[in-house]
Amino acid sequence: MPRRLVARLVALAVLAGAALSAAAAPAAAQADPRPALRVAVQRNPPLFDPAYSVSNVAWRVNHNLFDTLIAGDDEGRLRPALATVWRRIDERTLELTLRPGVRFHDGTVMTAADVAFTFGPERMTGEGAPLRAQIRPLLGGIESVEAIDDATVRVTTRRPDPLIAQRLATFPAQIVSRAAWLAAPDFQSWARRPVGTGPYRIVDSRDNDFVQLAAHDAWWGGRPTASAIRFEAAPEVAARLTGLETGRYGIATDLPPDQLDRVAARPDLEVAGGPIGNHRVIVFDRNHPVLRDVRVRRALSLAIDRRLIVETLWGGRVDIPRGNQFPAFGPLFVADRAPPAYDPDAARALLRAAGYRGQPIEYRINNNYYANEIATAQVLAEMWKAVGLNIRLSIKENWTQILEPAGRGIRNWSNAMIYPDPVGHAWRLYGPGSPVRRGTPEWSNDEFDRLGRVLEASLELPARRAAWTRMLAILEEEDPPAAVLHQYAIFYGKRRDVRWRAGGSEEMDFRPANLSFR
Repeated sequence: MPRRLVARLVALAVLAGAALSAAAAPAAAQADPRPALRVAVQRNPPLFDPAYSVSNVAWRVNHNLFDTLIAGDDEGRLRPALATVWRRIDERTLELTLRPGVRFHDGTVMTAADVAFTFGPERMTGEGAPLRAQIRPLLGGIESVEAIDDATVRVTTRRPDPLIAQRLATFPAQIVSRAAWLAAPDFQSWARRPVGTGPYRIVDSRDNDFVQLAAHDAWWGGRPTASAIRFEAAPEVAARLTGLETGRYGIATDLPPDQLDRVAARPDLEVAGGPIGNHRVIVFDRNHPVLRDVRVRRALSLAIDRRLIVETLWGGRVDIPRGNQFPAFGPLFVADRAPPAYDPDAARALLRAAGYRGQPIEYRINNNYYANEIATAQVLAEMWKAVGLNIRLSIKENWTQILEPAGRGIRNWSNAMIYPDPVGHAWRLYGPGSPVRRGTPEWSNDEFDRLGRVLEASLELPARRAAWTRMLAILEEEDPPAAVLHQYAIFYGKRRDVRWRAGGSEEMDFRPANLSFR
């Protein structure tokens, strides 16, 4: 009998046993007294595997379904999660002790075998593994994850990795159930109803409609404070606001700054959120016959009056960063680098030098996937028109259409800092295996890749800083794959009786310590 079939039969037997145990438990004596929370979102992901879905709409859901071995806060400080202790064995090896008694959503106990499987060849690293491409930027340096015993795992990297603990605190490192994975008939079926250890479990979803979560009362961190969380799609801002005001929603996400006064004016509502560890950017496809010339890409950036966008569309609530970096990078933050310049005369001169003669460049955008997305695109198109660029706006229905290589010129994106280091930001976003390198690559640069390997593996701070400083020059002047627009922010409207704090990332944390109700 084939090994895969045997494993699937064993997994089904484990799940059947868990189901029988659950069925034998006595029924609840009364209805759950905890409130249910309904959240209005602009969009929901169709699949929920934590390593597969890389987007702000996926992270806010998945953060409540899964846990990592190590957890990190907005400042990058690490703390125990599914692992209680971790220690360096040598420069390539990290050993972790697992928290005892952690239960998956199906009631089974998590062991080191589940952890090893999460990072193993069938799911991530083997030829044909469904997540092989997705995990490469953050976890591709892992050589093996071995179960030493039921409570101990050993992570070995291919070369010295100063950031392996931070990597294990990122979204693709969230732990899944081996038995549930093997029991699923295919990846799509698994990813629609994955089984994790988080405070909530997925019970139902419908594409472009809702995602329904229920409390996982056996969660190792304590009983969740809400009986259920429902993420309900309301693509239009007006619908999210109206639903918040009428009491349909407890929280409404992704509100543009010009609507925040409307929320704050009501005594029963308040504004939450603000700037997060993310930049809004525009990406250039270097395959485009016009954008192949670096002078045109530089002109596109120089023509942007970022201060005007920040003041008019964002009410001064966000700032213009010093390029592709964050102060949270600490000793790697290049503080003397200036923010991107606004110089329309220099932009015109570069276009003349490049021999630009008005050839059209398509600019693809989503329908307000990002707050102020359409308004920003319209402003950018006018700024580019003012220096002589012929930009054609094209609103697309989904990311598949935006990334279609034929005719692709400029597109919108956001660059999230997954942990406070250039490896957790620009290197994962523009290096080998990154989103801009998949399918028909939009950009690549050999020197950038060579320097990135130093940044990723060196244990010496001066060598890392020198590599990163040079990488910034490539990203922003010599061969830019994108242009940073401004710091990104997510604003929420919420009922005052919902006590919830928005964090510094796209995730929405509904763990007991961060959610309560008056």
